[in-house]
Amino acid sequence: MFAVQCFYAHRVWIITAKNRVITGIISTLATTSFACGMILSGLVLHTRNPEILFGTKWSQLATIASAACDFVITGTIWWFLRPERTDNVRSKSSNYIKSITRTFIHMGLFSCLVSISMVVLYQLQDGHFYIAAPGAVIGKSYMNSMMAVLNARKSIREREQLARNAMVVELPTLHTIR
Repeated sequence: MFAVQCFYAHRVWIITAKNRVITGIISTLATTSFACGMILSGLVLHTRNPEILFGTKWSQLATIASAACDFVITGTIWWFLRPERTDNVRSKSSNYIKSITRTFIHMGLFSCLVSISMVVLYQLQDGHFYIAAPGAVIGKSYMNSMMAVLNARKSIREREQLARNAMVVELPTLHTIR
């Protein structure tokens, strides 16, 4: 999760034209979530009891920080790429930006909802391990989120080039040049 949140922090850094405050908030929340997760892992290794994953406040704190980080990332991307911000939207690439924004928001909201469900289930579990289900999903959702954003950029770019009937010139890679 930490690596994916750092990936998104870098994307926000680019989208916001190097806004240090927003990127700092995202980095702080991602680091807090990571640190709480490391403390939790240390407790599990020290006690040799995997039930600690579900019964301590460290897991809830890590999940709250992660959900807040996802919320800030998604909100920032929506705010800076929304159509009303004419300084960030060019007329010929508006479909591209809309598609990228939609992909970012969908993936960020999904990860955020899974994190929030973990927090709510933690409050309701009362000795049961209800957070195990969303906990198993959250790591995969982060990886799928990053892969979807990376793949969406390529496919959207290709669609835009086909729509403009632009000729794509590919440069050969080093191992094909002789």
